[in-house]
Amino acid sequence: MVRGAIALSKRLSLSTLVIGIVIVGFGTSLPELLASLYAVVGMNSPELHLGNIMGSNVANILLILGLTALINPIVFPSKPSLKDILFLFLSVVLLGLAFLMTSMYRWYGVCLVIAMTAYILWSLFQKDSQNEEIPEISGPWKFLSFCLPITLISIGVMVFGAKLMVNNAVEIARDWHVSERVIGLTIVAVGTSLPELTASLLSALHKRSDLAIGNIIGSNIFNVLMIPGLTAIIKPFDVQKELRFDFWSMTIVTIIFVIFAIRCRIGRIAGIFFLLLYSAYIFKSFF
Repeated sequence: MVRGAIALSKRLSLSTLVIGIVIVGFGTSLPELLASLYAVVGMNSPELHLGNIMGSNVANILLILGLTALINPIVFPSKPSLKDILFLFLSVVLLGLAFLMTSMYRWYGVCLVIAMTAYILWSLFQKDSQNEEIPEISGPWKFLSFCLPITLISIGVMVFGAKLMVNNAVEIARDWHVSERVIGLTIVAVGTSLPELTASLLSALHKRSDLAIGNIIGSNIFNVLMIPGLTAIIKPFDVQKELRFDFWSMTIVTIIFVIFAIRCRIGRIAGIFFLLLYSAYIFKSFF
């Protein structure tokens, strides 16, 4: 997947950051989309739906970037990523409006999907100099007909593995009588974030921090715009007051991410700080 994404960025003359956002980021968010749709449409459980979304975003930033920074300090590609990060913060604000309305209406779901579509189109037409740093691609990887299917298949395999993990973990948690809110915030959130974790850790090993950052940014934007938007279009749902703490937790974590993005670096010490924050968040979720 990592090699395919790098080859795609070269073949399509797009930055690795943009490929990480649009293809890797959105592709690895498929487990969150499927789990959230099933939670509302199949189980009539908005708590599990929104808990999954917010828990995944917190896990993506604190857990995944924390572990990634421990392997290899993350350096941000400053100019393009700052624009994407600011849009990430705006998307969190848009989700917050649903808490003020106490319901996710169908018309608001359409607005979120339109915002997501506009962002995708903007990302695809975004050009920058990052592409010049990508080494020449040799062998079959230089052909679009090879690298695109390989990338998509690789993402699909990760999604399938995450689905197996989530299904079994949820069954175990229910046998232990754990609430659906906690299941959504912890087990389902971490489980559906496994593709992002895999992609980001391997990106770190390949020293492609731009791909890791793009993966997290794209995934988090997709989580708070496309997933609740599509779900509301299919079946509008109420927003539970009990989840306001989790929304504010996600907002604070996003602000922390923005601060480090402005500094353009997440080092190993910051990675440890992220992991400690995530441990505290998980502990608070259970109590």
